[in-house]
Amino acid sequence: MSFLSHRWARTFTSVVATLFALAAFSVAALAQTETGQISGTVRDPNGAAVAGATVTARNVESGAERTVTTDSEGIYNITNLQPAIYDVTATGTGFQPGTQRAQVTTGGRVSLDVPLGVQAVGGEITVVAGEGGVEVNTQTQELADVVSSTQLRELPTITRNPYALVAISGNVSPGDPSGRGTGFAINGQRAASTNILLDGADNNNSYTATVGQLIPLDSVQEFRVVTSNFSAEYGRASGGVVNVATRAGSNDFNGTAYAFNRISRLASNGYDNNAKELERGVFARNQFGYSAGGRILRDKLFFFNSTEWTRVRSSANVVNFVPAAELIAASNARTQAVFAGSTLAATPTGNF
Repeated sequence: MSFLSHRWARTFTSVVATLFALAAFSVAALAQTETGQISGTVRDPNGAAVAGATVTARNVESGAERTVTTDSEGIYNITNLQPAIYDVTATGTGFQPGTQRAQVTTGGRVSLDVPLGVQAVGGEITVVAGEGGVEVNTQTQELADVVSSTQLRELPTITRNPYALVAISGNVSPGDPSGRGTGFAINGQRAASTNILLDGADNNNSYTATVGQLIPLDSVQEFRVVTSNFSAEYGRASGGVVNVATRAGSNDFNGTAYAFNRISRLASNGYDNNAKELERGVFARNQFGYSAGGRILRDKLFFFNSTEWTRVRSSANVVNFVPAAELIAASNARTQAVFAGSTLAATPTGNF
């Protein structure tokens, strides 16, 4: 009896360990889609690889750090990094520490070799690897563009929809009139073939093939538009991938408050309305909101919140064409029977 219990316990433990490993692997695979990574080689002044060196990536804004150790060939790889600018510092026994700066984008992979010195090096760091999201991709075959926080903040959008800026990426064209996907066709495929991710999670409306959850423009850090040759980690898509990363808090307190208003009183009447001597329709759109972020514990815990409201009130003229009595009288008998007894038949003369 004790042997069976021991065997059952071993089987149960194995099953739990397997499930835990699968769950951990799936979480790691999911996180790779919205986070980036920095990899490279640590070398001494003679260009030889330094094994066992300590490499630390420090987020310039939040102060958060990730530390790894180089392997026997001096190679390091720091994964699961939020989009931001990082100071990458390598230290090794008998060498002067070396520091480089790199910008990590959403789902981006930055190659950065860090040299160690024998003497102290003065001066400021002026070169940022991968700055602006325009770097030569030497690690994967995918083709992608990054819409940066500066573009999100400064480029105009009539409805403040961040997905409207997918249009500035390469190999993108207006999608079908149904507005599926993000409203754009990527890589020559249908708009519904676009996979939309929000912080690494699926953000697709499976019924309408549109954006599952719209988000305020001020809450977006940046997003990557992958147009071709993307790997299986993204899933679903056959056309392209729009990978959105939201903003996070930092050690500094920042916030915005805004209100946008569009009213018909500041617009002219339409050409068709003028031709028919119709009054201008009534339209009022108010879009307002805020964003706020900062620290709870310096270099440890942060917060960020953003909310937006949109209110639209409108009315428009509805124009219908009705047949004149003369046209009904000149029509086929069956057509006359359709209009017999109808209020249209009693309509005064007009134009058709």
